[in-house]
Amino acid sequence: MTSSTLTKQIDIAAGRLDLSLTEGAERLDELLTFASRLNPRRGYLFVSKVLGKHVPVLPSKMDAIHAELADTLCLAGKIPYVVGMAETAIGLGAGVARHLGRRTTLAVYQHTTRFLVPQPWLRIREAHSHADTMHIAHLNDESAALAAESRDLVLVDDEISTGKTLAQLARELLNTELLAHVTDLHIVSLVSWLTDEARAALLAELPSHVEVHFVQLMAGTFTFTPDPDYRAELPEHVDTDFCATLVAEGRPSAPLPIEQDGLFGKVLGLEDEPWPERIAECHALYSELYRDPEITGPLAVYGMGEYLDAPFRLALALESLGHDVRFQSSTRSPIAVGDDIAGMLEIPAIGQSGREGKRHFLYNPDDSRQPLPFSGIGDSAMHAALTSAHWAYSRTISAKVEENA
Repeated sequence: MTSSTLTKQIDIAAGRLDLSLTEGAERLDELLTFASRLNPRRGYLFVSKVLGKHVPVLPSKMDAIHAELADTLCLAGKIPYVVGMAETAIGLGAGVARHLGRRTTLAVYQHTTRFLVPQPWLRIREAHSHADTMHIAHLNDESAALAAESRDLVLVDDEISTGKTLAQLARELLNTELLAHVTDLHIVSLVSWLTDEARAALLAELPSHVEVHFVQLMAGTFTFTPDPDYRAELPEHVDTDFCATLVAEGRPSAPLPIEQDGLFGKVLGLEDEPWPERIAECHALYSELYRDPEITGPLAVYGMGEYLDAPFRLALALESLGHDVRFQSSTRSPIAVGDDIAGMLEIPAIGQSGREGKRHFLYNPDDSRQPLPFSGIGDSAMHAALTSAHWAYSRTISAKVEENA
């Protein structure tokens, strides 16, 4: 990484971003693009090109980023406890943990969640988000036993602006009896916007006996000048609540989504990492895609919301078989179409149905690709809704091209 400083002005519908990049400045075009939020609390959005959320990404590129971050960490012990921040950094955190586990002995991975969980371990508030509260569940017995031995707490977020949410989570976790042996805290991100003052404030929130390490691919500071004519309001059906699917009636002992390991702790690093049951069936099916004459052309694997690590692994497996595949996931975040957001799909939020229910979104869909969606709860209606929205968008784009021809 270089130490040269790059200054850049970015104009978006919501206003102007003035960037001053002090680390990894040469990677700006690789890592980021920009958009405007439909959120009165914060008008701008840094859109990651490597995260697999708002932009479709080559799976091997995502995997390489996960490995790069993991390889940069200098661990104090052999079994790190890694926490990914919901919802955006859940897949990033899992990937970092997976590569850390392969490099050392094992890694314990868990993510915060905006699903309701019975008797949550911790509750965290995120001031700038339109959905501002998240939970972290109690670890399962196997994960808790390993985490209790860990000397390394690794918090993973895609972007750090003020550090307040991470400071709150780190403080709460480090004050638990379970993590009494932790000596090193690693704050990992794709991009850090921490000012010197914000970093000092973050450190002041933490126990003095813990050594803190900051790891990121790019760092700098920015200022935002809002456009007084830009008016941002949350859409009528935006999802600001906890999703209650996990504790729905009739499923008290079988929480969903189907890949629930990350909610309650998952041991990563094993080369024979098992697939969630229903994804194992999907993996077996789609691993044979190259033999199916009915399915040709480029593919888009879609995760939904917090459920994206298993679909990402599936996309990576398909790429290794030679398929032209991209991966991304839907999100609850409302973003304005324009700037670097070329298009948007709307689908029902998990646990919702019809236009009257809460909505989630998928941005910048590649209309030339065949969609392979995964809801995480095995809901065929959710799969159908995203598939239908994808093809409707594709038809709209085709009609515009013909109209302008």
